Amino acid sequence: MKKNFDEDKLAKTFMPAVIRRYRDAAGLSQQELADQVGISKSYISSLELGYRAPNLNLLVKIAQSLGVAPGEMVDAMVADAEKSCDY
Repeated sequence: MKKNFDEDKLAKTFMPAVIRRYRDAAGLSQQELADQVGISKSYISSLELGYRAPNLNLLVKIAQSLGVAPGEMVDAMVADAEKSCDY
């Protein structure tokens, strides 16, 4: 049975860890990722802290910079949410 997720809550709760996990796996600093994506380091930080959620266009740019498909990041976010007892 599929769970119904609140997309905004999902993005702000679980996407921060996914972005950081993939950035760390790519061996990039926040500044390096920000430079590749074309945004500020503080914006990357706010994404990783959950203060902001990326829109689809930004998620695509981040994923491309990290060498993964955007869908892979979304799947990771959903998997994290499904494992969480708090969601």
